[in-house]
Amino acid sequence: MWQKNVHYLDYNASAGVSHSVRERLISFLKNEELFLANPSSRHRPGQKMQHLMYEASQGVARTLGAAVSPDDLVWVSSGTEANQTVIRSLERTVEGMIIGAGEHSASHDLLEGLDVPFKAELPLLPEGSYDLARLAEMLKEARERGLRSIGLSLFWANNETGVLTPLAALSRIIRESGIEVRLHLDGAQVWGKILLDVPGTPADYVTFSAHKIGAPAGTGLIWKRPGSGIAPLLTGSQNGGLRGGTENLLGMMATRFACEDLDPAGFQQKTVGLQRRLEEGLVRIDPGIQIWGWQERRISNTTRFSFKQFQSYENWIELLDLRGFAVSHGSACKARVIEPSRVLLSMGASREAALNSIRVSFGPSNHAEEVDGFLKALSGILEQKGRAS
Repeated sequence: MWQKNVHYLDYNASAGVSHSVRERLISFLKNEELFLANPSSRHRPGQKMQHLMYEASQGVARTLGAAVSPDDLVWVSSGTEANQTVIRSLERTVEGMIIGAGEHSASHDLLEGLDVPFKAELPLLPEGSYDLARLAEMLKEARERGLRSIGLSLFWANNETGVLTPLAALSRIIRESGIEVRLHLDGAQVWGKILLDVPGTPADYVTFSAHKIGAPAGTGLIWKRPGSGIAPLLTGSQNGGLRGGTENLLGMMATRFACEDLDPAGFQQKTVGLQRRLEEGLVRIDPGIQIWGWQERRISNTTRFSFKQFQSYENWIELLDLRGFAVSHGSACKARVIEPSRVLLSMGASREAALNSIRVSFGPSNHAEEVDGFLKALSGILEQKGRAS
């Protein structure tokens, strides 16, 4: 791990900058012939930057599906900007919006302020997947009100529970709805973890964040289905006027380097064993423990669990950190405020269970001994509190 005596089990928050990406960025910057000119310039140094940007887009496109073209990609500064660019664009082009209750706050927090005739929150089922029967009812209601188009924003995989949205069932509901549905999927947690065929999904837009796959924070990505435009929110030079400022070439190159290392099959093969080892150990520690979404199809690196016997937050993250294990209470963007997880509450968790929950998310560097050490540390904390079941 990057720091001695710290076992990092929070890869859903950020994968950090991988050693491979760091080394290739250093080599890239050491190239004495490299001059980081403005890519908008028409002279040869500027055109060289344009070529490098296109090569970066090609490298990224290959990880999203065989039919993905570099021209289908829009580069932005983060997953948050990617989500909000898509949702704000949809707001201007559809007559209603539905945003899922399990969405990252970057998307969910926009719902209340959207200026559309119809807007609604799609609830989660207790298992952590979306209530697709309720979605069908919402779309029927919108159609009966005379609406012709709806924007729909959902996770591909939930960042807290790892639960995957069943895209085949979702596609069927959209197809049978009798209304135009423009779908946005937040793909931040699936990139590099499952084999992707983005054009094969029902989505019109899929968004990604580069720091989830080993590139530095500060780069996000939007895939848009050919023919699905994005309404410009700013007047600028990037992406056909979609945003202002000079392009982040280093972020693009780092993302390309990270993409060259992606191995979804290998990732699953390694992390599914760690996930199983962790969850079996948790049940041994506390047979009454709640593992959220465990009956649903999940990404293989994520486990979210709650202790039911505590009435207030028991500073789990801080105590585990002191024992050398970095885990999460939920979304990193909300981590500075200890509040019950909105996602778990939406799944029917009590406030107490939602407060006393921990997310463990594995990455390529983790191993079985870390899982055993984490379980030992957690068991010790429970014994110290004197409330183990």
